[in-house]
Amino acid sequence: MDSIFGYIDDVYLFCKVVEEGSVLAAANRLGLPQSTVSRRISSLEQKLGLRLLEKHGRELAPTEVGKMAFDQLSSGVEQIEIGLNNVTEKTDLVAGRVRLAVPHSFYHSFIAPIVEQYLKTYPNVHIDLALNHDQSKPKTDRELLITFDTSDMEDLIARPLFTAKHGFFASASYLDEHAPIETMEQLEQADWLTIDDARRIQVVNDGRVVGDIELKPRLVVNDIQALVDAVERGLGVASLPLKHVSGNINLVHVVPEYYRSDRQAFLVYKGRQYQPKAVKALIEAILATARHMDTAVNPNQINKEPK
Repeated sequence: MDSIFGYIDDVYLFCKVVEEGSVLAAANRLGLPQSTVSRRISSLEQKLGLRLLEKHGRELAPTEVGKMAFDQLSSGVEQIEIGLNNVTEKTDLVAGRVRLAVPHSFYHSFIAPIVEQYLKTYPNVHIDLALNHDQSKPKTDRELLITFDTSDMEDLIARPLFTAKHGFFASASYLDEHAPIETMEQLEQADWLTIDDARRIQVVNDGRVVGDIELKPRLVVNDIQALVDAVERGLGVASLPLKHVSGNINLVHVVPEYYRSDRQAFLVYKGRQYQPKAVKALIEAILATARHMDTAVNPNQINKEPK
């Protein structure tokens, strides 16, 4: 081996695989694709001309040589981690650019105060705030996404934020003009107004799913306040977050024994060992606000970051 350059990253990945017990767990921990970790370990083995890992049933374990390599190298990797942490912790300046993608409906009700306070606290940080329903996965360490849908995001960190509980609401004028809404069938036949493109939603009664209703919305608007305004003006029925409409005397909670199934919001990002301080600070600010929201929060999950 003429130089350590080209080996350090691969050695780090090897040590993490041994610590986590599998390539998948290490990849999830580091926010990397599993294929990348596997390829880099294979590359290290080829460079060294040694077999470092082997399968024991479904488990992945170090070979005898791999155990020796881990014992020799892991303490050095740990010292590098500690040193880098000390350097970053002693660096007071939080600066750079962060991109945050958020559903438009979250802005006023949740994210606006966080962003405004964050920018005041960290004047050297710039935020690119995208208000839309785009499900684009974060591609860099400086991108964050708030979403209800984490499908196809297994390679990313998804932190639970809060559970949005929804009821069904209409205005008194709409109910006076149309047939009463007292059953699921009548609810399904109402003039629907929605905030997204969902065409079928689950209905819950006393904590149990009792069926689905198919929606044929007359209006789709991706802003929660605009949706509430449309319901107040008597245009139809909508599924609205209970917290958002609490105390609104212009809305009638129809079939109150029924609810839309809870919607879990997540904060999604690439899980890197050494996150930029600007990103880390924004993540902490978002999670701190979510912990104190009046909506239902799962305290056993909110602080946990998947491995």
